[in-house]
Amino acid sequence: MRFGERRDIISQNRRYTVYSLLVIPIMGMLLFPGTFFTVDSQRNFVLANEKISVNSSKIIPPAITISNGKILSRALWLDPSLLAQTKEAVNRGASNPILITAMDQLISQANYFLSLRPTSVIEKVEVPASGDKHDFLSLAPYRWPDPEQSDGLPYKNIDGKLNPEVYSIPDKRNMDDMVYRVKILSLAYYFTHNPQYASKAGDLLRVWFLNNRTSMNPNLQYAEVVRGENNNNGTMRGILHGKYLPDLIDAIRLLPSQFWSKQDQQGMELWFSKYLDWLLNSDHGKEERNNLNNHGTWYRVQASAIALFLNKTALAKSLLQDVGDKLVTEQIEPSGALSREIVRRNALDYSTFNVLGLFRLASIGEHFGIDLWNYTTPNGAGLQKALDYLLPSLLGKETWPHQQFKLIDRKNMVDLLCRAALHYQMNQTYMQACKSASAKDINAALSHPP
Repeated sequence: MRFGERRDIISQNRRYTVYSLLVIPIMGMLLFPGTFFTVDSQRNFVLANEKISVNSSKIIPPAITISNGKILSRALWLDPSLLAQTKEAVNRGASNPILITAMDQLISQANYFLSLRPTSVIEKVEVPASGDKHDFLSLAPYRWPDPEQSDGLPYKNIDGKLNPEVYSIPDKRNMDDMVYRVKILSLAYYFTHNPQYASKAGDLLRVWFLNNRTSMNPNLQYAEVVRGENNNNGTMRGILHGKYLPDLIDAIRLLPSQFWSKQDQQGMELWFSKYLDWLLNSDHGKEERNNLNNHGTWYRVQASAIALFLNKTALAKSLLQDVGDKLVTEQIEPSGALSREIVRRNALDYSTFNVLGLFRLASIGEHFGIDLWNYTTPNGAGLQKALDYLLPSLLGKETWPHQQFKLIDRKNMVDLLCRAALHYQMNQTYMQACKSASAKDINAALSHPP
């Protein structure tokens, strides 16, 4: 075997072994490097300890037909062939204990979600300044009553200190739960073909987005309200609450037409089209796009992913073309430190979260031949340099040189480390970092909605 062929096989195997850590949340223990799949000389994946060869040509998730008649085969985060290979392994009755455990966990959560009723934005007691309960509402998490004012208004900022008053308005929690449950249910359907899972996922989506009585208006105008400021009209920072909405695009792709109709698809496209228009043209959206921190990063994740879903490829590409010159150059120092995040009270969390968003932008950029993974500024800064700056502290090998007042977000940490192993495949350090995340860490990271 020539070196180049061997390198390709190793590279493909590395991609697969870390892949499920990224795309199948409850199956985080699936496919630890070296424990589940190897690759044979024909570049088929072979189950460890079993004589089962997996061919990727079958069971590919169906493409989405959008309402203008065009076929959208793109996936944002889920690689169709790798997902299909996992499914074929499940269908052939693999006895690998890691796979069995992962599937049990997935089905257990999906079964639990079957018993839960759909939630919506109209459940909240407090009404937004618009007077319309269909508008999403949330409070700025780090704002507190001002003790020097008799009425406590306007609320003042205490960075990193969460005001529990935010929990009095359930919209954010309910939306996060909805996204997480739809992802789990759609994956459970994909692997089992149990129609209950697809039916439930469709119900959750229709209640949140499509039912006239319960649907959310396609904007985040009243997200992260600061009491006593701007007539309680929300802030641009609230756009961050929509950061995981693009995850629904891949989830919808897994649902069959009998549980997700053409009318449903058209309704979802219309909702996302209106939301994208609001992101692009509202005052909040215009301000958020210009932010050169994690907010600006995740704004572009949302806008570019949704534009790609709607087949607005020119728009999606335009949102990515200056990511290197703007977000990378302006945020990442030559050392790899993220200048606008290291000043935060929980700087390691915010730095990890920002780099994770940049990684997602790099994944979307692959659709257009925009290589953000290897982009470097004239002074040597880039995504990989930012990752290397974080890595020793994330692994506990060095003390973080900036503030961090709470435990780090393990979900984001595991996600980041394994995406690094997936995309910088010849770097053994990243592979070992992904492997070193213990089962306890991964379970903790995956036990709550994102």
